[in-house]
Amino acid sequence: MGRLYSSFIAVSLLGLLLIAAGSASAQNLNGKELYRNNCKVCHDKGSPQGQYSPMTLTQDQWRSFFKLKLIPAHKTAVHPKTGVRLLEGLTPDQMKAIQRFAIDHAADSEQPATCG
Repeated sequence: MGRLYSSFIAVSLLGLLLIAAGSASAQNLNGKELYRNNCKVCHDKGSPQGQYSPMTLTQDQWRSFFKLKLIPAHKTAVHPKTGVRLLEGLTPDQMKAIQRFAIDHAADSEQPATCG
């Protein structure tokens, strides 16, 4: 009975660790937070770079932006808080999460959002 109980505890702890790791990964891919922390810092109200939120553009305009304009427009952009080049500081998965957030909450989406 002791060995069975120990195995149960070990499997339960492993499960909890996997859940915790999964939620950490999910947090790293939260498009709204990534947008707020990496895009809005330079594109907020009154910004010289222009104010942008997901509902600034339509879904097709966001798709076009991410496909054609993001890299040329942000090639030399530096995050104002970290000093890291923006395109070097984000993983491809994080960029996809930002893109999904912007498109899913665009002006013509079912749930337009400003990113508060």
